[in-house]
Amino acid sequence: MPAPSASLELAFHAPNDLHDLLVADLDALGFEGFVEEDGLLKAFVPEAAWTDAVRDAAEAVRLHYALPREFDVTRVEDRNWNAAFEATIRPVIAPPFVIKPSWHELGSEHDGLTVLHIDPKMSFGTGLHESTRLVLGLLPSVVTPGDRILDAGTGTGVLAIAAIKLGAAHAVTFDIDLWAEENAYENFVRNDVQGLAEVRIGDLDVVDESGFDVVLANIHREVLLGMLARLAEKTRLGGRLVLAGLLRSDAETMREATAAVGFETLHEATENDWWAWAGKKV
Repeated sequence: MPAPSASLELAFHAPNDLHDLLVADLDALGFEGFVEEDGLLKAFVPEAAWTDAVRDAAEAVRLHYALPREFDVTRVEDRNWNAAFEATIRPVIAPPFVIKPSWHELGSEHDGLTVLHIDPKMSFGTGLHESTRLVLGLLPSVVTPGDRILDAGTGTGVLAIAAIKLGAAHAVTFDIDLWAEENAYENFVRNDVQGLAEVRIGDLDVVDESGFDVVLANIHREVLLGMLARLAEKTRLGGRLVLAGLLRSDAETMREATAAVGFETLHEATENDWWAWAGKKV
């Protein structure tokens, strides 16, 4: 593991119910780690990536959520952010699954749930975020034994692993973040699915195949809208598409956009301000 480097810690004074929304927006700006405290969200960005544009964008996020206090910026050196992040992660129930980091044991409350062994590296896919839990809840209704899966923006690989646990035959996953290659593969090994799943680094251009039975995309609204037509092309007729990383306020826009590329709605799910959708290509 490379030696830790200098980072900047931004402390956002925000109520707890806004933390997930802030994480979603800041993750898109390149922030690489988050620690939640009561009434406070700490977000970490490499010092080299802290440009005027990123500062302005972070300030725009603060103003969007009407946070009354400016964020505090502190330079922090030579700290293992991954270790700090791991200390905040606990097993998470996302029926019919439980997401278990290797450093925690499961209790009797997890009996009967399918275990997903996931060690995250400070990003989405830990199961702590509503969008991940929503997709996991939808998977049993869209995945059938033998399915071929495409997982866009795989992160930790958790969704592909869950699909294989439900009987999928193979999963192709991709992500633009370099860390995902190592992290997803490590989690494939932890779940003994490394022979059934592969991870590629890049955007949708790294996937030449088509005709997938199930396509999963837990990303952000603008990214999803930009790639929706191509995701539809990758889905076979009768195949299923699952979209997440979306807010309740995005629902009507996404229903119209998915219908325009040939899908009918099968299921919708919500948790707090977040919304996920599953549809069938017709």
